[in-house]
Amino acid sequence: TQNSHTMKVVAVLVAVACFSVSVEASNVICGAKTTSKSVTVEDGDTFSFKTQKGKKYRGNTKCTVDYKMGDTCTKMLFACTKFNINNNDKRKCRKGDQVTVTANGKSKAYCKNKKPKVTSAGDISVVFNSNRWKHSSGASCKMTCTEAASTVTTTEGYGGATWPNSGGYNGTWPSEPVVENNYTAKGQMIDLDTTMQAYQVGSGSKMVVWSHDIYGLTGENSDNGRTKEWADFLAENGYNVLIPDWYRGNNLPGGTFGPDTFAWSASVSNWTKIESDWTNVILPYLQEGSPSSIGVIGTCWGSFPVVHLSMFDTISAGVSMHPSHPALMPTAGEDEAEV
Repeated sequence: TQNSHTMKVVAVLVAVACFSVSVEASNVICGAKTTSKSVTVEDGDTFSFKTQKGKKYRGNTKCTVDYKMGDTCTKMLFACTKFNINNNDKRKCRKGDQVTVTANGKSKAYCKNKKPKVTSAGDISVVFNSNRWKHSSGASCKMTCTEAASTVTTTEGYGGATWPNSGGYNGTWPSEPVVENNYTAKGQMIDLDTTMQAYQVGSGSKMVVWSHDIYGLTGENSDNGRTKEWADFLAENGYNVLIPDWYRGNNLPGGTFGPDTFAWSASVSNWTKIESDWTNVILPYLQEGSPSSIGVIGTCWGSFPVVHLSMFDTISAGVSMHPSHPALMPTAGEDEAEV
């Protein structure tokens, strides 16, 4: 019989009533002049944020609230139901009062009637500034924990081995990255040979080979997805990540789906070529770093190499997301069950 790994994900629901700080103390109403507060947001929490107590906010006000994500929360939402902040620069909010929200490493100013609605997998900072001139009716907003933390329990696998608490998170899944448009990658492009490039990020002996989707690594629309952002996320959590260009520059014609897609897809979904690149180019590169483990991950088209590569003893684990191999294998003359 074949052994199987078992992984249980248990939702953690912690009673907020055990905290000594009352809910009222975490609701924020900005006062005159300067206000500065720090609020920890846990699972089940919803806190209000108001720019003033009366009908209109006062001049020369600076109100700063740092919302810290608690251990039982993995995603927060800051959203306003009422929003009227005076400013003569409707586009960039540079001429008058403003509410600035900082999340996911970026800051954005809001004014006039443009209501903030910001989701983050980390802390959120909210700053309200008013000048000494004309004032408005202000803002009424809420900060809410929208996703509770989950815990991975240690269970038995092959040979009685236990599922490791890897990545330094003591068995708790790290928060997933929030998808960003125009994301700036943190790694580097390298040459594996004269025609095969790769994206590399991270360091260490725990290695992950990420197989890209149908848009490839160097195609004209390859950076519109999330591949490099997810590779950076894994690197930040202790992994050495490589995304090889399986297409060797022979990318999706026109950069998108069209009449030539089927024939092109059949030509690049060639296990003989992929195995040769793995054996002669990619694996030797990995072995130069003395890997303690090698995992493979694939999205969309990338599941095709992952399913094949997972048969090798050098691969510790294989993961496919939104897999396309069930459709690609018959085209390549393969049987999924046999593979």
